[in-house]
Amino acid sequence: MKMKNKKIKVAMVTNHFGITGIGTVMMNYGKALDKNKYDLTILVGKPISEKYEKECLENGIHLEALPSRHGNPKKHYVALWKALRAGNYDIVHDHGSSSMMAVELTIAKLAGVKNRIAHSHNSTCPNMRVHRLLNPYFRTVYTKALACGRLAGNWLFGENNFEVLPNGFHTDDFAFSKKNRDAVRNKLGVENQLLIGHIGRINEQKNQEYLLDVFKEVAAIRGDAILLIVGIGPDEEKIKSRVKEHPYRDRIILYGETDNPTALYSAMDIFVFPSRYEGLPVVLLEAQISGLPCVVSDKVTREVDLGDINWQSIDDDPKQWAKAVVEIRRQSNQERLFYKEKHLSQIRKYNIACSVKQLDKIYTNMITKDNCDLL
Repeated sequence: MKMKNKKIKVAMVTNHFGITGIGTVMMNYGKALDKNKYDLTILVGKPISEKYEKECLENGIHLEALPSRHGNPKKHYVALWKALRAGNYDIVHDHGSSSMMAVELTIAKLAGVKNRIAHSHNSTCPNMRVHRLLNPYFRTVYTKALACGRLAGNWLFGENNFEVLPNGFHTDDFAFSKKNRDAVRNKLGVENQLLIGHIGRINEQKNQEYLLDVFKEVAAIRGDAILLIVGIGPDEEKIKSRVKEHPYRDRIILYGETDNPTALYSAMDIFVFPSRYEGLPVVLLEAQISGLPCVVSDKVTREVDLGDINWQSIDDDPKQWAKAVVEIRRQSNQERLFYKEKHLSQIRKYNIACSVKQLDKIYTNMITKDNCDLL
């Protein structure tokens, strides 16, 4: 049995730890967990965001960089086993999107970790063949199933065989700010034009190619429309090439990566999100809290709707999306200022204080059960 005052040792594991959805959620939980109660280590493959390295150091989180899984899978998994074996962890919390988590969880089991959490953050994955092959075994190797939302849980674990842990973040940080709006728009050279925004990893899932097609139709109708795309990712060069050939390329801004999206939301007028699949995208919650009306793919879970989402099918012609975008009424600064208060009851469950309280209860219950089993 564990000594009463001994800290609970938790290892959070994931493949990619850039400034993305999963990385952001992990850092939010990591910073909010009580360090008097938890000894937290994040084990991730290289490369690692410098921002997260700094935040881990500042918040008492141990960070171990493993060899890249994509570069050398065998080396990555051996290093993971060694780290888990040496760490003597009470809990491994694996964040991912598919049955591929079975590999990390099996390694955790072999390393002697009794409590193994599989946490689903998406509603499908790129490699369905491997996912389907591993899924029956995957369901035998975790001891607790978590999901960011019902869609993500049903997809990976089956109906009702999981607990929903809403993606927690500091909701107050994303309230509309006129000061931020003016500063960002001034920096971008945008005055009274219609600024259409998008934040996401530049990849096939987020569907920025379709977004460019939508903007072509919007720009033909609205001569003052500007598109702001924020993010980096594997499809950057492809998107840059598409922009160069775009008839309205002089009205498209490729912003790159940001570690401070808060001010960008305030600068935007409309948020467009044509994803092919998602779990529960935090960016849509952030955008709505900022008072942004959103035009969103019907492949995204309805759980994310706080009341300002216009749902569209990605199977539709881009003209249909463009019609939805241009028909949206711009919110006044005053309306955006009061949005958060208006939807407080819906927003509350996504506050990091609520989410980390639930996570603490999950961890504590696992350890309590573990200790009771030893009696």
